[in-house]
Amino acid sequence: VDELIQIGRKVLREKFLVADIGLSGVNFAVAETGTLCLVENEGNGRLSTTAPPVHIAITGIEKIVEKLDHVPPLLSLLTRSATGQNISTYFNMISGPRKADEKDGPTEVHLVLLDNGRTQAYADEQLRKTLQCIRCGACMNHCPVYTRIGGHAYGTTYPGPIGKIISPHMLGLEATKTMATASSLCGACGEVCPVKIPIPDLLMRLREESFSAPHANPTMVGQGAGYSALMTSVWKGWAAVYRSPALYGVVTWLGSRFSWLMPSKQGPWTSVRVPLKPAPKRLRDMLKERQ
Repeated sequence: VDELIQIGRKVLREKFLVADIGLSGVNFAVAETGTLCLVENEGNGRLSTTAPPVHIAITGIEKIVEKLDHVPPLLSLLTRSATGQNISTYFNMISGPRKADEKDGPTEVHLVLLDNGRTQAYADEQLRKTLQCIRCGACMNHCPVYTRIGGHAYGTTYPGPIGKIISPHMLGLEATKTMATASSLCGACGEVCPVKIPIPDLLMRLREESFSAPHANPTMVGQGAGYSALMTSVWKGWAAVYRSPALYGVVTWLGSRFSWLMPSKQGPWTSVRVPLKPAPKRLRDMLKERQ
């Protein structure tokens, strides 16, 4: 690891030093002082905002806080929920370009504020809670769907549970109408969110809107409104197994004993993933062994 870090430093540092412009995001933007706060552990953010002569910061309007006093509690929530740290390795506070008597820092600082559907979300009393997000990633770390399929499968800038409720405002409901259904509604995301965004409730709201919109009819097939005969039979069989402890026990026993019969390729799933196989021991068997 140390060797890779040294190689990266040798190759990349020179690029920072000769760059004309440095781009960065913003974790918190303070309206009272104009201060831009950047939270990071790598150090590349600090290089991007100090070495080039021009710094351009880009942020959504929801990252603006009223006063400097509002930053510490939000920073504490962010670092603890994201990485379990009291504070990140680097915490940068930028309040403008360098002054005449200062030796480092950019000579120009520009801030780009993005709306991109955010005022639309804020106009709705329920959906505006989406904008409370501090991008800690706690909802993604606890989401069974996200941990299984990964972030790139969402095809949007914001993945995971928070992405499902914020992307429709940015990209439109037509382009993201299936995202709200990619959830088990287990509620884990809402429980761990440090700023108490009711993500499951907002997912249900967006599901209702996507299915009641004029474009919704074609997308309803296969999502509860028009299963094929084969899919209906499969789900009825699934329900029968899960309603009967005895039948469930038989099926899981067979699955664990004959897992070697599982095909090595399982459709598109195994093109980028390891094939799924039943556990060698059932949960009920492991519990019996511990008693």
